[in-house]
Amino acid sequence: MKPNRTQYVILGMLSDQAMSGYEIKKFIDLRFSFFWNESYGQLYPQLNSLEKEGSIVSTIDASSTRSRKTYALTQQGRKKLKEWLSLPVEEESVRYEILLKLYFLKDMDVEVMKGHVEEFRQRNLKQSFLLKMVSSELEGIVDEAENHGDILRVVDFGQKVYQAYLDWCDETMVYLEKRKKHETEN
Repeated sequence: MKPNRTQYVILGMLSDQAMSGYEIKKFIDLRFSFFWNESYGQLYPQLNSLEKEGSIVSTIDASSTRSRKTYALTQQGRKKLKEWLSLPVEEESVRYEILLKLYFLKDMDVEVMKGHVEEFRQRNLKQSFLLKMVSSELEGIVDEAENHGDILRVVDFGQKVYQAYLDWCDETMVYLEKRKKHETEN
C-alpha cells in the first residue's frame, strides 16, 4: 500500500514554520497547485493522526477571536520527513481526460473538441499567469533561506509545463481546423 503523501506535505510545510490547517491549505493552493492539491478533508484527518503519533504538536491561540489551532513539527516528525525524503520517488501517474477525448475524436464533433481544447487552454493560461506572478515575487526577494533556489526550480518546472500545455493547445487547434476542413470537403 502506498503511503499517504498528505502527511509528508504537512510535515514539509511545518518544517519551515508552525502553521494552522487553514494556512497549510492556502499555502498549498497558492504555491503547489500546479503540481499538488489537498482538500481540507484530506488535511485535517492527517493533522489529527500526525498529532496522535507525536510527529506534530498543536497549540491553541486563545488571544485571537477564534481559537486558532497552530501545529508545529516535533523531532519525531522531522525524522519521519527525512526518512520519506530519502526514499526513491515513485512513478508519477498522469491522467488527462482531454487526451482520452481527443483519442476518441472519431465519435465526436470536431467543434466540441475545439471547445474542450480552448477550456483546457484557458485553465492552463490562468495557472501559467499565476506562476509567473509567484516567480516574479520570489525573484525579487533576496532570501537567505537555503531552500529559496529549490523553490525557484519548482516554479520554473511549472512554468515550462504550462508553456508546453499552451503550445500543445495552439498546435492541436491548428490540427482540428485542418481536420474540420478535410471533413467538410469529403
